[in-house]
Amino acid sequence: MNAILKDSKQIQYYTYLGPIFEAIHNRQHDFNWLLTDLELNWIPDDFLNYFEDYEINKGLWDRDNKYWISGDQLTNLITNNKIQFIWGVLSGFRKTENIEMKNLSVIPFADGNPELWKPGVTVQYPKAEIEIVCWDSELTLLISNDQSMVKSFMEFFKDAKDLDEYNLKD
Repeated sequence: MNAILKDSKQIQYYTYLGPIFEAIHNRQHDFNWLLTDLELNWIPDDFLNYFEDYEINKGLWDRDNKYWISGDQLTNLITNNKIQFIWGVLSGFRKTENIEMKNLSVIPFADGNPELWKPGVTVQYPKAEIEIVCWDSELTLLISNDQSMVKSFMEFFKDAKDLDEYNLKD
């Protein structure tokens, strides 16, 4: 089971990560994160200072850019800056997992990804444990191999729905 959050009265901005982290009991600290396909409402001046590794292709706003960040650094970024992730995929990896930023086998993406809208959705990057998909400021998907996180998310957000059931209806 995975979850979709949309049409909720509990959250002002679907793609602001503070409440999302609260819903998973702040387990974002347990992971290192690959951030891809990003479009943000704004970028703080010290944005890149939060990241351990990043690859800038054509400029900061280019959605092909990829960033690697610890859960603690991601929490600080979100806590210190009210960033809204308009588009983006945040893929969480066990802290012992290392990935080669310059040679990613998969680059997770949201915009135009038809696989997100079929039953049986799984995390896009094979070694990721959790994926938070920010979809055009309209909704958030939580996809995880750890069902306790999905359950916590759905208990916190009473309007969250099972993503497979949602995808079967459309």
